Amino acid sequence: MALGPAGVVIVGGGVAGSLLALELRALGAAVTLIDGDPAEGTCSATAISYGVIPGWPLAASPLARRSATASRRWRALELRHGPLGWQSRRLRLHGSNRWLSWMARLGLLPLAQVDTRVLAQRLPVVLAQAGVERRRIRAEALAPAAGGWILQLSDGSGCKADQLVLAAGAGCRQLWPALPGALRSSWAAVLELAAFPAALGRPDALLPQGFARLALERGAANLEKSDWVVDPGLVPWGRGALVGQHTWIAAQGADAARPPAADRCEQQLREELAACAEWLLDGTSRSAVLRQAAVAFSSSGAPLVGPVEDAPGLWLFTGFSGGFAQVPVLAPLLAQRLAGSQQRADQAQRQLQQLGVWPQGADSGH
Repeated sequence: MALGPAGVVIVGGGVAGSLLALELRALGAAVTLIDGDPAEGTCSATAISYGVIPGWPLAASPLARRSATASRRWRALELRHGPLGWQSRRLRLHGSNRWLSWMARLGLLPLAQVDTRVLAQRLPVVLAQAGVERRRIRAEALAPAAGGWILQLSDGSGCKADQLVLAAGAGCRQLWPALPGALRSSWAAVLELAAFPAALGRPDALLPQGFARLALERGAANLEKSDWVVDPGLVPWGRGALVGQHTWIAAQGADAARPPAADRCEQQLREELAACAEWLLDGTSRSAVLRQAAVAFSSSGAPLVGPVEDAPGLWLFTGFSGGFAQVPVLAPLLAQRLAGSQQRADQAQRQLQQLGVWPQGADSGH
């Protein structure tokens, strides 16, 4: 087993792992990013995310207030690394609350979006320019070793880490089963359009006034049978668009690693979207292609950011409910906690605690 130099190893090359890697490199840390391919027939959660960033707090929590400033972080990242797909979007809301719809029409609900088609094309270049060692290979197992961790890879090689961060979303528990019970996974499905619907005019973001997915996630621990919801929506994606969002969650104890039947998901998605004719117009979704991805979420509503209990040197950075707003404001703090000076690490940990994402009772030492 060939072992590389020790440093920080991140498993997961989506938006969480990639932005954390960039923040760690900005602090001078040696970073290896293990970015394995998704299962056959699926794609990564980041690749089919809507990438929306509300410019107002969606809740009264400290994290929600901080997340409303995420566009500043994206702009700072683009100043440092070049285009990543961020841009301001006009918001159109679908739902019965006329007050919210009126505010959206007047531009009183500022919104931005990271076009995940653009982000996927740019991230490999940006990571390489920043000095991140990115390995396109699957992580299959991990084990504690003297002074750190050993990660076994699918080609039979090993990767040594002083600090190991699990940012692989739905794949985290496979590597370390003893993760908090709040970390769950679902399957998301969207329809991909090759071209943005011309009838919609300029590329606005069309979103529901509230995502039913969030309520389904909060009740995941009590599901007696697998359940699903569909949220209507449409956002630009490269020259095309992503339409709708089908969320499927397996019942407690059921096999959540296998995706639901794609044809059944597509049927449910199309049937629900058919009730929103003004969004799809003249059947623009007929030629759309279904895309599926496994998605991690936290049934508590708070992402999992910090050390793993009884596993020194093992960290979690996953379970985001709105990753494109939450990750860019949390990644710099976790990076400081991992690689900053004693003073900055302590300050970062206090901020993570104040934001409600640091695990209760976790060791406060650096």
